[in-house]
Amino acid sequence: MTNPSAGSPRPRNGSSETELSPRLPAVLKSPAVKCVLIGLLTIVLLIPSTLVWILVEERSDRARDVATDIARSWGGTQTVNGPYLVIPFTETVHVGEGEKRKKEVRHRTAVLFPERLEVTGDVDVEERRKSIYKLPVYQGKFALTGRFTAPPPGMFEPVHGGTIAIAAGKAAVVLGISDVRALRSEVALSVSKSATVQFEPGLGPLAKHGGSGINAAILPAVWQKGFSFDMTLQLNGSRSIYVAPAGQTTLVKLQSDWPHPGFTGAFLPENREITETGFKAAWTIPYLARGIPKMLETSTLPLSDKLMGVKFVEPVNFYQTISRSLKYAIGFISLTFLAVFVLEMRSTWQFHWIQYGLVGIALIIFYLMLLALSEHIGYGPAYLVAASAATVLNTVYVGTSLKSRSAGVIMALVLGGVFGALYALMREQDYALLIGAIIAFAALAVTMFATQRIDWSGARPLQPSTSS
Repeated sequence: MTNPSAGSPRPRNGSSETELSPRLPAVLKSPAVKCVLIGLLTIVLLIPSTLVWILVEERSDRARDVATDIARSWGGTQTVNGPYLVIPFTETVHVGEGEKRKKEVRHRTAVLFPERLEVTGDVDVEERRKSIYKLPVYQGKFALTGRFTAPPPGMFEPVHGGTIAIAAGKAAVVLGISDVRALRSEVALSVSKSATVQFEPGLGPLAKHGGSGINAAILPAVWQKGFSFDMTLQLNGSRSIYVAPAGQTTLVKLQSDWPHPGFTGAFLPENREITETGFKAAWTIPYLARGIPKMLETSTLPLSDKLMGVKFVEPVNFYQTISRSLKYAIGFISLTFLAVFVLEMRSTWQFHWIQYGLVGIALIIFYLMLLALSEHIGYGPAYLVAASAATVLNTVYVGTSLKSRSAGVIMALVLGGVFGALYALMREQDYALLIGAIIAFAALAVTMFATQRIDWSGARPLQPSTSS
């Protein structure tokens, strides 16, 4: 005697079912037990979904490696920190007592901030490709103008009771640039619109503790009286650009043809305009908001923790989106199985648990198709293609297995709703919890009323509804 095959007609009375399956207790063929088996199958399907998630992370790591390789050749994330007027000096002190008394020279460095600094930038962004991967890169033209005042009284006071000696001839204007290899022109400092000084590689007086940048020597007769300055940078980079509020009052204006900016950093722009053709943004950082005095004594570039800038964000980071969507896989599969189960209970035909597994695997393949297609045609079109394929496949399979056109139509509506809800969850991160809670409540309510007349124990004869 053989067991009923998947997709076979459901027996219409208890005695016939017992004759067909004499070796199985009636309770094992009850809807309640089948519901439990479906739940266990859902948990088992988490294994392949986890494997797909691992694959997504591997592809994401590969994309990051390729992006880093592109940035290494073109230019990475850029930070423009400065300019600062850096003046080295020494303090000679006597230490020790008696015969051990000796002179000790202590090197100190004064960093003076511009009284006012204006930074304007025009950033042209394009996407560079390598194989199937791409990275937003940019060519930026930046103009920096401002003025340094004369050093304030007491700037070179001794702190250990020693004698001060100012290295006036070693003073320099220092500008920190995170990746100087990406400079695309020589940089010159115009001093008071009367003289021009070429920048040299390195941070000059601040080079002892490392860092990347350029410096220009300033004559004592110039910096001791104060001077205005302006300079122009042509700088390549990728992903983002940051600017330090180096002036006592700093104004920054950036514009770009990239329509997806992500403003970030210690200060956000007070004015911004984003259109389909690009963006414009402006920052104004007054002296008090910056929270730093007009002069510091330091041997490193200041303000490294108070940067402001913009990221050139890709519209959809599909690796991250797919990875997040896999977190909803168990709910996604459960809702689909729930719909199939309800349709089966209202049909004259049975749906074997192996058939449930095939439906679940088709949903897992959806994620795999989404990943593969997104790398070639983008996330939106890939989602449409993968979701349509999974919906058509499962709709036809469930409808033909249950020998019911109405079951196929209902399945199509359910899957369409599930895929639409999943897409909304991925697009609306802030409302994901709310959307998920509403979907869960609605699914429970529909299930409660759709299964209200089901004999979960299987003790009573089944009364299936008429199917088309």
